[in-house]
Amino acid sequence: MEEKPSNEVSLRSGKRLWVNLSTVVWQNPRNQHRLVIHLAHDITKQKKTERATEKMLQMSRQFNKVAEDSTPRVSPMAALSEQEVQILSLFASGKNSPEIAKSLQISLQTLRNHLHHINQKLRTHNRLEAVMHAIQRKLV
Repeated sequence: MEEKPSNEVSLRSGKRLWVNLSTVVWQNPRNQHRLVIHLAHDITKQKKTERATEKMLQMSRQFNKVAEDSTPRVSPMAALSEQEVQILSLFASGKNSPEIAKSLQISLQTLRNHLHHINQKLRTHNRLEAVMHAIQRKLV
């Protein structure tokens, strides 16, 4: 039995179907006559489901691309301590390093250490970038 791939066919009524076609050749051993039988199996519902699924996958890919393109690229981060969030908030409000150190009653070196840890956790390179990331992430 030979099975052919599925084909789209038109009926006399004009209706279109998808069918799997199989061909069976039987030869009579007595008189050597051949009998050729074509079997058609309607797979229209299956094809419609496949097409709908493919369309949904394409739409899903397009949706994901739009979502990825519109989402700001933000690096992963480690959790910030309350003091680190407070320091970022003070920088975001326009305070400078000496003012922040004085208001938190810490030395400038301790403030620099906090900034270093903040940059490590946020994967940023400077205080401005850290403040911008904190604002984007709604930490401040």
